[in-house]
Amino acid sequence: MNGEKCPICGTVVARLLALSRIDNKTMICDSCGTRQALEDFAKHYQKKLSPFERTRAQVYATGNKYAIENFEATHS
Repeated sequence: MNGEKCPICGTVVARLLALSRIDNKTMICDSCGTRQALEDFAKHYQKKLSPFERTRAQVYATGNKYAIENFEATHS
């Protein structure tokens, strides 16, 4: 498989689509981008989250519009 290697985890993916929050210039894989977003969110959000809030944050962090629509439809 031809692709690009993530500088953080070393995984080879078709394309590096996420921008690293560490330096705002390095492209990284989606998984590492999601992990950084969740870590950043947790660091800046001091209140203890409920299971609903944690799940909602994880779903929104993916940026997957279908997952977000499904979450909203099943949790409204």
